[in-house]
Amino acid sequence: MALFEVYLAVGVTVVLTLVVYGVLYLDKKRNFWKSRNFPCTGRSLLIYGDYKGMNQTEHMQYINQRLYNEFKSKNLPIGGTILFTIRTVVIVDPDLIKAILVKDFHAFHDRGVYNNPEVDPLTGHLFSLEGQAWRQLRAKLSPTFTSGKMKMMFETILNVADDLKEFMLEKTESGSTELEMKNVLAGFTTDVIGSCAFGIECNSLRATCCRFREVSKQIFQQSVAQMMWQIFLMLFKGLATILKLRATPAEVEKFFTNMVQETISHREQNNVQRNDFMNILIQMKNSEKLEEQLTINEITAQSFIFFVAGFETSSTTMVNCLFELAKNPDIQDKLRSEILKVCGDGRLTYESVSSVEYLNMVIDETLRKHPVVDSLLRTCNQSYDIPSSDLTIPEETFVFIPVHALHNDPEYYPNPDRFDPERFNADNRKSRHPFVYLPFGEGPRNCVGMRFGLMQTRVGLITLLRRFRVKAGPNTPERLVVDPKSGIPAPLGGLPLLIERL
Repeated sequence: MALFEVYLAVGVTVVLTLVVYGVLYLDKKRNFWKSRNFPCTGRSLLIYGDYKGMNQTEHMQYINQRLYNEFKSKNLPIGGTILFTIRTVVIVDPDLIKAILVKDFHAFHDRGVYNNPEVDPLTGHLFSLEGQAWRQLRAKLSPTFTSGKMKMMFETILNVADDLKEFMLEKTESGSTELEMKNVLAGFTTDVIGSCAFGIECNSLRATCCRFREVSKQIFQQSVAQMMWQIFLMLFKGLATILKLRATPAEVEKFFTNMVQETISHREQNNVQRNDFMNILIQMKNSEKLEEQLTINEITAQSFIFFVAGFETSSTTMVNCLFELAKNPDIQDKLRSEILKVCGDGRLTYESVSSVEYLNMVIDETLRKHPVVDSLLRTCNQSYDIPSSDLTIPEETFVFIPVHALHNDPEYYPNPDRFDPERFNADNRKSRHPFVYLPFGEGPRNCVGMRFGLMQTRVGLITLLRRFRVKAGPNTPERLVVDPKSGIPAPLGGLPLLIERL
């Protein structure tokens, strides 16, 4: 009995010691900025830091917006924050944002996202790679998204748009119908990406079960455990690399690996040539120029990120746009008039789709009010002295550029809740600081697929608005509420809209 009591006492002592050290460690992390007299909130919680409820009860874009507003109200160019135990900063000043993204890019060239292509091949894509590996891959892939390549894929997108038109005509055959448009447009973009990236007809608009859609849910709807795992990998990247830990769910990797290998094998064995993204990557794989060559794993990773970046972002942009047009019928009527004036009612062309200037303004205002990338993430790879300040960003600090907060700042966009495409006419564009509008990022690490994303968004919207009127239905919310658990800021519970044939 005495021996048991000794063991019990030792065990209790060890547990208490670990708890004390744990609390001291968390408290040191929590007070990192305060102890250095760096501007901060001064109220970071022991475990959550400044981001309690992130992606569970509240989307991160709203938390960053509050932090941005707090630091700006104190006339600060930057503020220190804590994300769990990760030291982060929120950037307020547009000139400092420009320096980080462009002028001093050498000090902020990485995103800090965990990647280990040797053991987790799908992490070897352009978004997460760092340093020289990123530079080499960016140089290889940039020519893939030129205007010429976009024109090459345009007809493929039009064929999917024809399916969208027929689907909507079927749904409105008996009159006005309320449809959950997030699902409809997710089906459209899934079919576009499936066709352009893999040469596969998903037919997800009508399919009761689509494997692409099922896999996408695993990527975009993360549980608390998955979110914590991703943060752990970011926080302990070195250890995670040594231990060969994985960020990608095994089922997701298996799906994309099999899809790409089967597609490449079929095309090479049957000499299949298509005007799509996969065809370009296969040509690069078989290039005689060493600097252009891609491995199958690299092709798989790029196809994966092409799907991730092109599917959810474009469908969310379109549904957000339709919501605003339903709430602003005068803008919708003006846009439809411009579309019919430029494009007519016949077959669309790449040139006509790109030439509807008011559509571009409407899309820009949609991305201003509802950016699908709510913040840009960078890491400071060397100690950085903030210009015109006595403040220094320490090495290995995560940097948040709060896009949503900038886009909804009344200093730059008066009455920011109002949907007003005229904010993006030529004169208003020139009058604003260029770094307060960042839907696709900026600088060397901007979105390489921007042209493709805008192209499928324009085609989808034109296809709908030429033949249908969009109205608020009985189940349409008064305002958009972002799903706190969505990686991309998507409407909570979907978005029902009333669709009426013209």
